[in-house]
Amino acid sequence: MPPTGHSNYTRFVSFSWFHQNITGQEAETLLKSRGVHGSFLVRPSRKRQGDFSLSVRVEDSVTHIRIQNTGDYYDLYGGEQFATLSELVEFYTGQAECLQDTNGKRIELKYPLNCSDPTNER
Repeated sequence: MPPTGHSNYTRFVSFSWFHQNITGQEAETLLKSRGVHGSFLVRPSRKRQGDFSLSVRVEDSVTHIRIQNTGDYYDLYGGEQFATLSELVEFYTGQAECLQDTNGKRIELKYPLNCSDPTNER
């Protein structure tokens, strides 16, 4: 069963790319103001409890990819399966051939956008 509630996110806060308390819109604003092409962050999904969203800057826009958390593994709804969220992020970082948007354009994870204010976001 997927975890619920913010208290279960404590195991992810040590990862600089994990932003615990931001929305999709806030992720877009951060990535557009502080990021460059290939910058990314991971945040809890607001739409599906227990899942996560991978937000990536692709040129001047931001793409959001849902990360499914089944309780047994993490995946991008049908992709490779990983035991941990960090394994999934590590795998896709630098693997541009693995991620594509709906138009077939490659999505590159190059630069984790660090969580800058641990007191606010964690």
